[in-house]
Amino acid sequence: MVKKMIIAVLILSGLLLISSPLMKGCLIAYLSKSQIETELTAEQARKNNMKKADYDFESIHPPGFSETVQSSFNRKPKPIIGRITISSIDLDLPILKGTTNENLLIGAATMRPDQKMGEGNYPLAGHHLKQKNLLFGPLLHIKKGAQIVMTDFRKDYIYSVTSKTMISEIEANTIQETKDKEITLITCDKAVRTEGRLAVKGKLIDISGHSNVSRPS
Repeated sequence: MVKKMIIAVLILSGLLLISSPLMKGCLIAYLSKSQIETELTAEQARKNNMKKADYDFESIHPPGFSETVQSSFNRKPKPIIGRITISSIDLDLPILKGTTNENLLIGAATMRPDQKMGEGNYPLAGHHLKQKNLLFGPLLHIKKGAQIVMTDFRKDYIYSVTSKTMISEIEANTIQETKDKEITLITCDKAVRTEGRLAVKGKLIDISGHSNVSRPS
């Protein structure tokens, strides 16, 4: 009897180990989508953007299964300040203030406390996971000229991709402020711990009143 129980436990443990990456991916997709579908007003986003945030790059790590499960039960309001959409690669994520593991588990995270949409360089970080369609994974397939639409729910800021380059994680100048109005999207070059980063840059081409209608890529 004991032997059968041990075998059953081992089988269940093996199944859990095999299925956990898929389950983690499903949970992350759910967390991102649930935040996108949350009715957030422009005023709420503005207030979130006024709050203090952490930018602890050293503590950032790939999300684990248990961490993802815990986050799915966390009902604490998220510091959402906007949304980023790139229709050409099916990317649609909330933008959260602060570079933290909690924020990166859900969407795109701001990388500087002073960044402002539509002004200077607006850098965003996102995870690259084994499920290539999650978070910033689709950036590997973005092409020059693709449109990036970012919104604070008051205005839509439309960018056109100008470059896609591989850089080192220590190239901090990539996210620094610039005179040019641009967006910088940063993710790991591989779905594992790595010192390489993919940097996608785009120039601001238009600002308009916020619209929920998807724009062409």
